[in-house]
Amino acid sequence: MKIRLITILYLTLIFSLNSYSTNLFKPYDTLNKKWITTKYLPKSTSDSLANIILETDSIFKRHWVNDVLFVYSESKFSDLPDKIKINLLKNDERFLFNWNGLLYSGYGMRWGRVHRGLDLYLKTGDTVVSSFDGIVRYARFNEGGYGNCIIVRHLNGLETLHGHLSKICVSENQFVKAGNLIGLGGSTGRSDGPHLHFETRFLDFSFDPYLLIDKNTRNLISDTLVINKDIITSYKYPSDAPKIYKKYNNKKRNKYSKRSKKNRYKSKSSSQSKKHKGSVSKSKKINKKTINKSKIRNNTNKSSKSKTNSKSKTYSKSKTNSKSKTNSKTKIK
Repeated sequence: MKIRLITILYLTLIFSLNSYSTNLFKPYDTLNKKWITTKYLPKSTSDSLANIILETDSIFKRHWVNDVLFVYSESKFSDLPDKIKINLLKNDERFLFNWNGLLYSGYGMRWGRVHRGLDLYLKTGDTVVSSFDGIVRYARFNEGGYGNCIIVRHLNGLETLHGHLSKICVSENQFVKAGNLIGLGGSTGRSDGPHLHFETRFLDFSFDPYLLIDKNTRNLISDTLVINKDIITSYKYPSDAPKIYKKYNNKKRNKYSKRSKKNRYKSKSSSQSKKHKGSVSKSKKINKKTINKSKIRNNTNKSSKSKTNSKSKTYSKSKTNSKSKTNSKTKIK
């Protein structure tokens, strides 16, 4: 009876654990995805809207270039006001955040340099949508590390960047509403795995997206964004980064490039084992032999040097003796 009870309890435990684990390790998008992609406007209306905005709106008239990643080269950090106020939503506009349940990496210092956005979890092929209403300014492959990249300039003046996409689903100069599909998640460019790199920029100056997004609700904190100038990253591009970060990177590289003698021997042993198609122990023996040979050579070199030194000493002594003898003879005469 006891054995039967134990087996029944054991089976019930396994069943409950399995059901718990399946719920626990469900894909994040099925658990936490609270947004749905919205339908596109008819092409004729979206095209006419885009043309009107590009011709009349002051935000879109200046610095509108499709084949350049960052276009506000004239804007300087010193020209920015101490407080920047932006009305994020106008009329019936809304906001959507590409949240699938996990943040891989936040905004700020990472690996010796500033990480200028959020790395958000997604799977290859997951939908990526526009956060606000706006027009697609840049939609192409970027060789600088972003891979398939989309930049949308919004009606509020901000630009959002979406990097490492597997597919671009919009064209440049296309009007998009918040929630419209713009691309599919992936791992193109300088990326270690599928994720969405998401940036928010004002006049090319990057700032933390969580200044406008609530971390808990994933909605806007407020319809108006007020940012202090000090919070914005004062340098726009990697080339403008301070020398401190460059030095830090160089030190790190040098640190890991210098290998110890033990590691050198290990690498030699592994390469030799591949050559001789033997085990690591055999390669170690071969390595020991090479080390012994080098020691013998060093010893022979040392002995030969000592012999030459002794010869030179004896030769010099004989010379001095002969000189002293000749001097003594001359004195006697």
